[in-house]
Formats: sequence, C-alpha cells, structure tokens
Amino acid sequence: MSAPPLLRMEFAARAESLAEVRAAVHRALLTLTLDARDVARIVLAIDEACANVIRHAYRDCNDGRIELRIERRRERLRFRLRDHAPAVDPGCLKPRDLSECRPGGLGINIIDETMDHWRQRPLKRHCGNVLTMLRRLQVRNK
Repeated sequence: MSAPPLLRMEFAARAESLAEVRAAVHRALLTLTLDARDVARIVLAIDEACANVIRHAYRDCNDGRIELRIERRRERLRFRLRDHAPAVDPGCLKPRDLSECRPGGLGINIIDETMDHWRQRPLKRHCGNVLTMLRRLQVRNK
C-alpha cells in the first residue's frame, strides 16, 4: 500500500495561480524537515515547470488546467505535473547554453540542476503531457 500524496492539487494554467502553487508546495515540503535551501530550490523548480506549461504548452491560453502531485517514495520525492495542452515534443526540452546573455529561458536549467531526473512525455491516448521529476531526499539533522 502506498502512502497518500504529500500534495495533490489542480489549478488554472495562469500565472496568477503560481503564488498559491508555490505556497502549497512549500507547506508540503516543510513536513519532510528538508534543508531550507533545498525547499527553496524545489519550490523554484516546480514554479518554473508550471510556468513553462502555461507559456509553452498552453501558449498563455487561460482556460487550461494543471494537476500537480507530490509523493514520497522511500528516499525520493516524485513530482508529477499533468496538463491537457497539445502534445509537446520532449526533444525540444533542453537546457539552454548559459553563455547566451538573454532574459528568461532558464526553467529547464533550474529543473535540471534541482532534480536528479526528469522526463516529459506526451500522452498518447489523451490530449496532454506529463512531466515527472525525481529528487533524492536529503533530510537535515534535527
């Protein structure tokens, strides 16, 4: 039997929803006694992932929905974002060259640095995409 998720939420695919998402993720992570810097990094990575879904998958269309689920699986956290946007080619999702000097476009880099593994895949039978991110738990000493 698996443990219940640390967080399960569905929200509008709008930039205005991201403050509520960040707060909910932060609260969920605080239950794990993680280092404060790790909590901040994970919250930022989830925020960037959601922003990428809003901007690139939904193309800033305000009527989409995003589902977020956070689970603890032994010594790892699993973050799952599910959208109902048109399929996104996973081959297009690459960290950008940081030597390029331009604003924005760092979401994949932040996710890449924060998570141990991530994978995005389009859903074949349904409209949408799933982004799964994994992070090993490094619990701080009490």
